[in-house]
Amino acid sequence: MANKIYGMHHIGITVPDIEEGIAFFQAVFGAIEVFRTGPFDVDQDFMKNKLGASAQSTIRDLVFLRCGEGTSVELFEYRGEEASRPRRSSEVGGMHLCFEVEDVHASAERLRAQGIEMLDGPNLVETGPLAGFNWIYFRAPWGLILEIASFDKLGYEENSSHRLWRAGRRN
Repeated sequence: MANKIYGMHHIGITVPDIEEGIAFFQAVFGAIEVFRTGPFDVDQDFMKNKLGASAQSTIRDLVFLRCGEGTSVELFEYRGEEASRPRRSSEVGGMHLCFEVEDVHASAERLRAQGIEMLDGPNLVETGPLAGFNWIYFRAPWGLILEIASFDKLGYEENSSHRLWRAGRRN
């Protein structure tokens, strides 16, 4: 490979309301608003050919958030296209974001107290390459699936010299 890959810079998420998105990431992850752009002044070709969006859509606002020591989160609010539901995790294009936390149980209790829709858990993987992984899925107000997880080490570490990147830890 000719170019060095440094890592994941940001994850972009389209939200129905930018202020709701910011408030959610601040309340759940202690996110810090780094900057916002306001509306984009671009034409329909830009929207379609550079962003893969509907040519009739516009970007109402864009904000970058810092969540802990890992990858940044970029929130977009578009206008001009009918709203649709997020994909289920089992659908092609479905996805989730996982944030590593110090204690998944304490974090899950805090999220439940905030009225966040939690799925079943926290759950502990007991065998295999993910042994030791404590996790739980939950939903943002607009339906996006997120995950929080905590672990000291994982089962795969016994059989591999490679290590996954860890938030807040030296790799």
